[in-house]
Amino acid sequence: MLKTMRDVVTSALKSPARLLSDGDRSVIEAEVHDAGRLTNAYSFMLFSACGIAALGLLQSSAPVIIGAMLISPLMGPIVSMGVALARVDPRRFRTAALALVIGALLSVLASTLIVWASPLKDVTPEILARTQPTLLDLVVALLSGFVGAYLSINRKGGAIAGVAIATSLMPPLAVVGYGLATAAWDIAGGALLLFLTNVVAILVSVFGVARRYGFRSIERQGATWETPALVAVMVALCIPLALSLQGIVVEARETNWARGAINQVFADASPHIAELKVQAQDNGATLVQAVVVTRKYIPGADALVAGQLNSGAKVEIEQILTAKGAADLGAGALAGRLTTTPAPPTASPEQRLRAMLSPIGEVQAVERRGPGLAVTFAMNTPGGLAEYRAVEQAAQRFMPQTPVELIPPLAPLPEARFAYGSTSLSPEAAATVDAVAWALTRWGASAAKVEGAASPNPRGRRPADIRLAQARASVVADRLRAQGIKDITLTTDVPETLTGDEARYLAARVTMLAAR
Repeated sequence: MLKTMRDVVTSALKSPARLLSDGDRSVIEAEVHDAGRLTNAYSFMLFSACGIAALGLLQSSAPVIIGAMLISPLMGPIVSMGVALARVDPRRFRTAALALVIGALLSVLASTLIVWASPLKDVTPEILARTQPTLLDLVVALLSGFVGAYLSINRKGGAIAGVAIATSLMPPLAVVGYGLATAAWDIAGGALLLFLTNVVAILVSVFGVARRYGFRSIERQGATWETPALVAVMVALCIPLALSLQGIVVEARETNWARGAINQVFADASPHIAELKVQAQDNGATLVQAVVVTRKYIPGADALVAGQLNSGAKVEIEQILTAKGAADLGAGALAGRLTTTPAPPTASPEQRLRAMLSPIGEVQAVERRGPGLAVTFAMNTPGGLAEYRAVEQAAQRFMPQTPVELIPPLAPLPEARFAYGSTSLSPEAAATVDAVAWALTRWGASAAKVEGAASPNPRGRRPADIRLAQARASVVADRLRAQGIKDITLTTDVPETLTGDEARYLAARVTMLAAR
């Protein structure tokens, strides 16, 4: 039993070169180099694959990106380069390398053109995922290369699709094109490093497997150089990848600590952290930026969180109150207590907007309007127009690069209240009229009716009472016109005799009309 197991292990560890004859190796070598040649079909497939990958990245669609990986023929030249290196065949190595370089340039060109022509240019999670390669990506590429080389040498091409997905050669080139089209040089540089990491790792894997299967130089002059050269390249490549991995680990650790500190400071306010960005060094966090949806405003939250971290980090927290919290504070206090916290996007603008608003209410629809977004939104707890407008202002601070329009539910418009006998708008009444103008604009209304009210004299309605009502309607109409509502009809409400509460007649009321 023991001897049988030892024989099995010994057989498994033997070089698989014995499994192939010289004739088999010649046939395999010819097939590998044929698959790595620069042809019209190869160029067309690459251009199309990278175009598909670019569209998938812009839409953050994983199925589309996977489809681009499957049809990409980039593995062919890399496998050919690995076998040529194992055979020490400079001519075929140069031919395959030229095919790889031209294919990569065509791919980047396709991506650049598509991104440049596309109206979608926002950074998506799929794009960001390919801008910071680490040692883990190198390990994935090495293992994928081993499998790809084994399948190619053993002529089992049916399973090569899985290798194409695992190595992910095409999406990094598409991201390079995105970076060039949008002048995002850091994104382009990170994606290019990922592509080079994958190429070198696959090349090393193919070289090792090919040598293992007996692909060696028949005639050699001088000492071996290919193995030390590949080891040197791998070592040089590992340095930036290791530093990147260390940075990600430190940032993840500090992000978890920052999240815990924020949750502790907002423990009594049912917080939801809609956005969290942490910059960190080896000795701790240096900058913490967060957007927190909370039921209760926490004064001095920045300092409290900074005290929890004990790293001297600069902390910037934007607090967004839920509808209940907004009602408790009032719209003026809500708007005044929100701070501007610029944060680089970690998702598409639509995704970020939904993430911020979903804890507060229902996002019914999001549509693009030119460069901006229009979101139809309803709070969980009914709020006034001032609360909706304050939420829009907070969302705009949350995404300063994307214009945001929040469309509230249709509802009766609030009255502008006047003091007895007055035709002047108080600050509160002026804020009400501004909120009405904002709502009419968001609802797409260009016409409105303004009804000015006044109470009659105890002895009956007088011309002076009507003039007072007209003046109230006019002052509200003038403020609405100044904010873009041009088509306004003026009416008055002055009864013959006073009935009911006189406060009803100390106001001007606005009604939305259909455009004429």
